[in-house]
Amino acid sequence: MANAKALGIIGFASMVVFASTALGGAPMGPPMALLGEGHWGFGPEYGHGNMNLEGDGSLRMIYGVDSPAGGVPWPFNEKLYISDFESDMFFATIGYGICDNWDVFVRLGAANAKADVTGSAIMPLNPAVLGDMADASRRCYDLGSLDSNFGFAGGMGTRATLCRWGAWSFGGLAQATWFSPQDSSVEYTDPIWPDQGVTHVGDATLEYWQAQLSLAFAYQVSTWRFWVGPFFQYVNGELDCKGNILYDGQPDKVDRFRASSDLKLASDNSLYGVHFGATWGITDHVDLWAEGQVALEDAWFVGIGLTIKPQGASGM
Repeated sequence: MANAKALGIIGFASMVVFASTALGGAPMGPPMALLGEGHWGFGPEYGHGNMNLEGDGSLRMIYGVDSPAGGVPWPFNEKLYISDFESDMFFATIGYGICDNWDVFVRLGAANAKADVTGSAIMPLNPAVLGDMADASRRCYDLGSLDSNFGFAGGMGTRATLCRWGAWSFGGLAQATWFSPQDSSVEYTDPIWPDQGVTHVGDATLEYWQAQLSLAFAYQVSTWRFWVGPFFQYVNGELDCKGNILYDGQPDKVDRFRASSDLKLASDNSLYGVHFGATWGITDHVDLWAEGQVALEDAWFVGIGLTIKPQGASGM
């Protein structure tokens, strides 16, 4: 048993290193081993989260000779603020008990994304004069909403029980999850020419990664187990937009735009928070769990899932 516990601690530590280098919410579930040595488990999971993101990137607009800009291309740095970024996600998860104190798991599923996006950039008062930035100032503008349907999501992770004493236990979880919702249609007023009937119409592609690490104390009461502890998360992604520049909606007068921004959490306080939840052993073969994740600022997540154990309870 001592060797198995040591193996679980070593495996958990190695997954922590992996997750910290991955590009962080998704369902975490109970932050301790669930299956037992040599046992398989599987089940469905659902989660809903909300967070604020910010982006830093570039926007390039290429105007034709008949445009208000008179054929002038305009590239500039763009900052994005993505507020109330919401996502629903469904997963099928399968896990395996390396030993009594160490499980590994993989998940496959789908996720969507909805959010409001605003941008800002340093723009000249007269953008028809290329390179003339003497009267430039930072201007804020509305980029509309993202509304991406369900696309691929998947991830992998590990959970371990690090020590036990009586009804108490202490464990942790590390995981990394990748999200790629379907493209979203975008349409918004050109930020350089807001009063000239110029609009951008195109598609937005969003991809992002999340890594999470949780530690928790758990207490067993009959068939119930309650846990609470701190967690850390890291989010990194990219939002790409491209499409046509239309003048008064006329399809025969079309120019092009392209934008790309790297995304991260809008506040460093969103990196840390509290993870809590409960597991109910319905039978020896089925556990039901529910959880909450609350960051110090601008991020929260709720999740629920089933763990089905064909070989029954491990007797841990």
